[in-house]
This record gives sequence, structure tokens and C-alpha cells, in this order.
Amino acid sequence: MLKTIDQTCNNIHTLLTYQRKIVKIQVTKDAPVRIKVDIELTSQSSSTLKQYFSVEGMVCHHGFDRNAAQAACRSQNKKLQMFATNYEWKPSSNDLYDKCYFEYNKDPFIVPCEFVLDNFNCTSDATSLTDCTYTPLFEHRCTKDMHVGIGCSGTYEPPISTTTSTTNIVQTSTATPTTDEQTVTGVLNRHNWTDIGAVIDVTGSMSGCYAQINQWVALSHSNKLVQCFVFFNDGDDTPDADKVIGSTGGLYGVYTREGMAKVLETLNTAKMNGNGGDSSENDVEAIIFTITGCPTCENIIHIADNEATPRDLILLDRVTKPVKVIVCKLSSSSLVNPKLLDIAYKTGGSLHTLDLDVETLGSVKVGDTIKVGTGTYRLEASGFVRIA
Repeated sequence: MLKTIDQTCNNIHTLLTYQRKIVKIQVTKDAPVRIKVDIELTSQSSSTLKQYFSVEGMVCHHGFDRNAAQAACRSQNKKLQMFATNYEWKPSSNDLYDKCYFEYNKDPFIVPCEFVLDNFNCTSDATSLTDCTYTPLFEHRCTKDMHVGIGCSGTYEPPISTTTSTTNIVQTSTATPTTDEQTVTGVLNRHNWTDIGAVIDVTGSMSGCYAQINQWVALSHSNKLVQCFVFFNDGDDTPDADKVIGSTGGLYGVYTREGMAKVLETLNTAKMNGNGGDSSENDVEAIIFTITGCPTCENIIHIADNEATPRDLILLDRVTKPVKVIVCKLSSSSLVNPKLLDIAYKTGGSLHTLDLDVETLGSVKVGDTIKVGTGTYRLEASGFVRIA
């Protein structure tokens, strides 16, 4: 039975006079992140006299970076797929979002309280938030919009260390996400985009670029990450000679509110009905289709194949919103396709790779040169050309 507020205050006051040590941090909810903190108490009168209590509450976003998000997922034996700071969600009637849940001597009580820990600092190999540093319990500079959301899935496999008898060198191996998986997830993690209209090329070998789509959908239900997806396959196997710019087709749209099953069904239908044909694709047609079909989508992201040049760039003047181009199929030895720079530049958008955000294209003038990765590009009247 829960205590009255007077009993609660007396209990908390007594507990806080003890010397405290956090012994375990357990994630109890992913989105928004909520944790249970187990605390060991040492009496001032006797160092051998120990007592324990726990408190459950929210995590503040200060310092909660990718390392912290990975640690939170790994503590659940899962892999990190997505995380977001300034996480927004609509609390349900039974959420304790603005309260903390205490338990002492198997005696629970609830008090007004939101955040319990702040300023996490975790190493890249941390497997639990317990492994990290943080500010003392309840000491934070947080307001109600500073929550964190994470998306975890799959099974986390710790690195396997083996020692050879001849050299005594420890060799560590672990499954690593593909570059394409890291690219899209990394770009989304670096930005707090919401209300996304996601335009995704599903031809050829692009599957790695949307491998985490289930996590995007899961986060979207509570955090407004993606409003709609448009999958395009360049014409549903229409013969290349019959493809008409602006009406090539092979466009499949679905709203995330229709549910995970519907999104995956739409994705699979788009993949089964066409595989692109020639190397050129109907990217801009798909972008226009997305903007028209989702007028409330604030951020249009185009997950593009760097190895395919859009055939319909002539339609760019019909695009009415900035396009954020995420470049997939970009190997360490290849350079960014200048036509993808054109899409970003001519729509007032931006271009993003695994480790680069090009967000100042609006200041580039004809004749100027820019460096993107290891490539150098000059803006001419017709668009960007690579010169080195």
C-alpha cells in the first residue's frame, strides 16, 4: 500500500541523511527512457551498517549521446537502432512521467519528481548505464522537454576475445552494422528531425539503407519521427524505353499511423513489383509524390542510391520543400554523385553522408568550388560538376 505524503517525506528525509552509492541502473522503459536506480546506504554511525532503496524516474538528455544509448540497449541484451534527444510523446493515463517511484524495505511510495539522473558520460564499450558517470541523484538542470528516447532491437553480441598461445595478443571480433545501415542511422541520430516524409529507393542492393525501418516506425508512434514513407522502384518493371519522365510510376506510399504490418507490406510490394531496370531512377517524381501526399511532413528526406543518377532532374523546379539527401551506396573509395548535390542545392536542402553534413549549399554561387569528402565540385549554371 502506498504511503501518505507526510509518511513519504519523512522516509525520504531519513534516507537522504545516509551516505549513498548507486550500485545498479536498470532501464525500465525505452521511449522515453525511464530507469530504476538501486542505491546502497551507509550509516554515518557505522560503515558496516548497510541499507538499500530504489527510485525510478526519467533520464535527462544532457550528455546522453550514442554511447549512452548503446549502453542502455546493451543492458537489455539488444542493439541500438535509434535514439533521439528532446524526445516528445503523449503520456498515457497511467504513466508516472512526472513522478518518481521509491521502494524502501519493500515499501513503495510515489512523489512528485521527474528526472533522477543527468549528464551521462559513457565509453563506447559500456554495456550498462551503471558503467557510466553521471551527476549525483536528483541533481540536474532539466526542464520538461529534455527527455530521451531510444529504439533497441535484435540481440547484442558482446565482442569475443581470444588469446593466441604464441603471441598473447587479444583479438576482438564482433558483428558490425553495414556502412549503409550506419549512414542512415547516424544521420538521423545527428539531427532532431520529426514529421519526416521519407522517400526511399528500393531498387537493386539498397536494402541495407532501410534495414532499421521497423525501429523508425516504432519510434514514430510516440515521437513523430516519420509521418509517411514513399518507396519507389522506377516504374514497376516498365521497359526502359517506355518510361516517361514525371509519370514513370512504381511509387508506393504509406503512413506510419497505419501500423508496422502495413508499412512492411507496402515496402515488400514495392520491391517485388520492380527492380529499376537501367541505372537511372525516378527520384524526383517520388519526392514530388511525397510532398503532395503528405502536406504536413515538415522534413523531406531522400534516401538515395549514390550509384544511380536520377533521370528526372528536370522536374526539380516543381519541388516545393527543401530535400535532405542521405547518400547510400557510398564506399570509402567512391565520391558523392554530383547530381545528388543538385537535388539538395536546387531545393534549398542539404546533403548527408556517414560522417558529413553539407548544410550551407544555399551560400554557394555559380563558379564557386566546394569540398565534399575527398571530392571537389564546382557549381556551374547547369548544376554541380566534379573537378577533382
